[in-house]
Amino acid sequence: MQKTSIAINCLLLVTLSAVATGQAAKPLVIITQDGEVDDRSSFVRFLLYTSDVDVRGIIATNSKWQQNGHGLGWIGEAYRVYGVVRDNLLLHDPDYPTVDYLESITVRGNEDPDHLTGAPPYADSEGADLIVRELLALDDELLHLNCWGGVNTVAHALWKFRNDHPEAYAQKAAQVRVITIDFQDAAGDWIVANLPEIRVIRNNAFHMTWNYHGVDDPLAHNPYPKLMSRRWLSENVKNGHGPLGAWYPQDNVSEGDTPAFLNFVDNGLEAYADYALGGWGGRYGSVRGNYWMDAADDGNPHKTLWRWIPDVQHDFAARADWSVKSYEDANHSPVIEATGTDGVVQPGQQVSLTARATDPDGDAVYYYWWHYPDPSGMAQPLKIDRETAADASFTVPDMPNGPLYIILEVQDDGMPSLKRYRRLTFTVEK
Repeated sequence: MQKTSIAINCLLLVTLSAVATGQAAKPLVIITQDGEVDDRSSFVRFLLYTSDVDVRGIIATNSKWQQNGHGLGWIGEAYRVYGVVRDNLLLHDPDYPTVDYLESITVRGNEDPDHLTGAPPYADSEGADLIVRELLALDDELLHLNCWGGVNTVAHALWKFRNDHPEAYAQKAAQVRVITIDFQDAAGDWIVANLPEIRVIRNNAFHMTWNYHGVDDPLAHNPYPKLMSRRWLSENVKNGHGPLGAWYPQDNVSEGDTPAFLNFVDNGLEAYADYALGGWGGRYGSVRGNYWMDAADDGNPHKTLWRWIPDVQHDFAARADWSVKSYEDANHSPVIEATGTDGVVQPGQQVSLTARATDPDGDAVYYYWWHYPDPSGMAQPLKIDRETAADASFTVPDMPNGPLYIILEVQDDGMPSLKRYRRLTFTVEK
């Protein structure tokens, strides 16, 4: 019997599942850093996003570039100026942590230059002990260990966790995510070779996308030099934005470590839940087993970072505004308000996309739907009909069984203009 076209062209109505308050649970995060000047710049940005994460530790370490580390003094300076602006930040988000709390979780890790080589065990430290305590306390969530410098403190903690608590290690190792900015000592390679249960996510695409460059020497892999410039930073962060912005130590945006934490920002993408899907902090894939490195968008690993930079920088500028402006005078991101689910689809099926959004400041909102082909291994994006409308649709292409990712962007017309997102995952089954 001839099949009817109704079965092929059936309409799947899809709306977005979203909660106006943002993430259901904040990512658990421990930051380790070597105190280099770009770490300090990244730390200014990070403090403006501490409302978005459940930060469990700030640990001073070293690296092959900063072999003796820089201790805790500079971190205390950053907390002092953060404390000056915190009351104003609370006008915009009630979840900014107190200085007392931040100080209580800030400790020294291993800053011994002799431990930049070799293998664990290195030496016990307050930082390693803090990590072990957090590992033991894990329930069913992920623990994200950010390494802006060397990895030796993290490696020693993981070695100690396995050695002293083998049953807990066997149960919880799969919940650990070690996110590194390159390998800045020998310990990263040691984890990859000796702790295959631990997922290590190594970012190398930061180089010439986010990291050091001269004021008059734009980053080779960043097509938005004006957003990283001395002028942009001066106007949007360093001048007229309170003591935290003024404490930013560089003259232009040169933050090699920032990609390590950008996926934690509560922007709706929730890329920290699966680093393969892509977000502000990049997109990653397995090199072998649990050793992951930068994936490529359109064949370019740097694009997984730079494609988001306008949105990232506008959001940073808005957070800097929160340091000094009233709620009424600052901009806040739009809120995607809709219910429903994504689901299973078939080639040839027409899929309807429906979303509704509001803006807390009363700004106009604009919708944009796009297909993100790279996480699915697809060469070309599919066409979305009415891509700039709240109600859009697409036809499922003839493709192998597997996931298909659609991104919704909602943008306001405030100053600076801000975006929030939702990611829909459709499973194609023939």
